[in-house]
Amino acid sequence: MSVEMTIEQARSATDRAREALRVAVAALDAAEAQGEPARLSQALARVGRCHREVGALAEADWYAKRGLAIARGLGAVDASVDALCELAELALERAQRLDAQDEAQGAHRLRDAARDRGFEAARLAQRAADPQWEINVLLRVSDLFDRLGDHEDAIEMQCRAVALIAAAHASPGASRGAAAAA
Repeated sequence: MSVEMTIEQARSATDRAREALRVAVAALDAAEAQGEPARLSQALARVGRCHREVGALAEADWYAKRGLAIARGLGAVDASVDALCELAELALERAQRLDAQDEAQGAHRLRDAARDRGFEAARLAQRAADPQWEINVLLRVSDLFDRLGDHEDAIEMQCRAVALIAAAHASPGASRGAAAAA
């Protein structure tokens, strides 16, 4: 009975992911019709995440890259950082798939791309107005680096996050300066 429940749960999760993708594509169509770049960037990111959920990583990558390009054009730091993190995580996921197919060279290239996007996301996050959001980004990048096996850089991101946390508790207005010194 528990195997049947697990199979049914997996089908249900897949059905929910496919439905979320249908809804996201409809929202993308609406955003394209309206021609508002900020909504279009968000809709592209959502479609990319939905493609990732259904396992369509190449499509997810394509939509995320389009969303990043628009976010960068708008100067939208938060959307750019989120897209960079998503692209980094996608690159790692794609690298793991290539590893399973004995495609070491392609996997290595994707891991390098993931690392580069992670560093770019962490750098851009410093420009955000909300230190708590920056902490979340640094921890997300730290997790990525840890999964890449880059433990030294993962620890560096964690230390930056801890410095922001400590600075926020010491003096709410001084959190940026203390983190920059870390």
